[in-house]
Amino acid sequence: MKNSSLRRLIGVTAAAAVFALAGCSGGGTDAAATDEEIVIGFLGPLTGTNAEIGENQVAGAEIAVEAINEAGGVDGRKLRLEVQDEGTTPDTASAAVRTLANNGISLIAGMLSSANCLALAPQLESLGVVFVNATCTNDDLTGKDGAAAPFDRFFRVGNNDSRGVVKFAEFMAERFPKLKNYSVFAYDYVTGHAILDSYKETVEKAGREFNILGGEGFWVPLGEQNFSLQIQALVKQPSNPETDALYLGTFGGGTGSFLQQSASYNLNDLYGVIMQNGGYYPIARTLGGEAPNVWNSYDYFYDAFDTEMNKMFNEKYEEKMGKKPTTWAYQGLQTIYAYAAAIEKAGSSNVDDVLAALPGIQYESPSGTRTIDAVTHQADGPVVMMNSVGNKDAVEGVEMLETVVVEADE
Repeated sequence: MKNSSLRRLIGVTAAAAVFALAGCSGGGTDAAATDEEIVIGFLGPLTGTNAEIGENQVAGAEIAVEAINEAGGVDGRKLRLEVQDEGTTPDTASAAVRTLANNGISLIAGMLSSANCLALAPQLESLGVVFVNATCTNDDLTGKDGAAAPFDRFFRVGNNDSRGVVKFAEFMAERFPKLKNYSVFAYDYVTGHAILDSYKETVEKAGREFNILGGEGFWVPLGEQNFSLQIQALVKQPSNPETDALYLGTFGGGTGSFLQQSASYNLNDLYGVIMQNGGYYPIARTLGGEAPNVWNSYDYFYDAFDTEMNKMFNEKYEEKMGKKPTTWAYQGLQTIYAYAAAIEKAGSSNVDDVLAALPGIQYESPSGTRTIDAVTHQADGPVVMMNSVGNKDAVEGVEMLETVVVEADE
């Protein structure tokens, strides 16, 4: 583990190479590609509760396309995104990919929901497409513990649940050894339950207790926004801040709604620690400097990496969106750089050639050089632990109290 004050400089010289992608020979034969242009389909949730996440993902991908094109493109060919709404269900996500495939677009990236990805992955071969995923975290989408990837055409740049959750749980168990009783408030879906199970198992392996107050926790439907009844019951659970913690298994707008509706209860007075795994910072900055003290873990934080590409990413994102970049944008950006590196390696944008090039591909990212494992199809990536609290005088109304980076090889 590395505290933010001891960050390493990762990939500064290598980053420049990605900006000068060149040297490919030959062109793709996909219907959507031309001698001048390579089209990549991109999906994110652009409507519904998680529309902000999709907006971030698309913005990150667009920044990658713009940066690569400004540097001359890939073998002189420009990249172009064709964006579709992932929607909120496996059916809408699969239909969006089918639309892209029917339009001759075979290189596809993005997506948020693990349920959607789990439904899509078995269809990729019949659709004739390759998919580089941004944000779906379910372990079963890529090879586990070094096992072969379950889906030949599915690759992932974001961390899976096991890596992100296990590292966070190990860190929290060491940092807060007295915690043993947990109120659980989480989304009721397969990945939500899997993440909690993994966190609990890891804490117990570290020799700590993990008792769920009330026995089961509060499990709410994806997309739900009114939590008043659950909050009224939840705040009656804690009795000792030294031993009691709040585990939040929500993300996006759901987390924001929960924190706004529970603000009058002063959760930090009831719980010694509030913790959440996943995209929290984008929500904290919407709370007007009133966000509670929260420990959070995810793939990225905007000033956690001292690389040239991260500087570029921050500058272009703030210019484009008027705020700091998020993990979701970081993951969207990575999918495009992974494709660009694979197209360069293949010397072609033909779907079969790119598919052959993706296993083992190395590409540059704001956090340094990343590799998609040739066997598992899972990229290695850092985990960033962050402790933050609302502060109206801080950047975007969020004061970062501590940042800890666990690199991919740790």
